[in-house]
Amino acid sequence: MRRFLPFFLLFAIISCKKDNEVSNLPTIELLPTDKLLASGTFTNGAHTTSGDVKLIESADTKKYLIFNNLKSDAGPDLRIYLSSDKSASSYTEVVNKVTTGNTKIEIPSSANLATQKTVLIWCKQFSVLFGSADLK
Repeated sequence: MRRFLPFFLLFAIISCKKDNEVSNLPTIELLPTDKLLASGTFTNGAHTTSGDVKLIESADTKKYLIFNNLKSDAGPDLRIYLSSDKSASSYTEVVNKVTTGNTKIEIPSSANLATQKTVLIWCKQFSVLFGSADLK
C-alpha cells in the first residue's frame, strides 16, 4: 500500500493544478463595431490573480467584460463582481462562476458603471477578495 502513496499524491497534485491553468484559447479581440470603454489589469488580493479585463460596448449597446489570460487560485464559491471598491460594499454580481482563461461576459443592466469601476474576483462564502482590476 505504501508503494502507491507517491503515485496517489502525484495524481492529486496534477488533478488540482488543471483547474487553475489558463486555457489555450486565443485572445478575445474587439470587433470593429465594439467600443472600448475602459480596461484594467488584475492584481492580487488574498490570493494570486492575474490577467487583463476590458469593458466594451457592442454595436447593439450591450456592455461586456472581456477577460484575457485570467488566472486565479481556485476557491469555493468564486464570483465576479463589479464594485465601487475592493471591499464589495456596493456591487453587482456579473457571474456566479469564475472561468480562467479567455471569456466574454455580458454585464447585467443593473450595474452602475458610473460608480462600479472595479472588477473583483470574490469568494462569496468567506467574503474574501482573491484579486481585482480597476477599470480606467
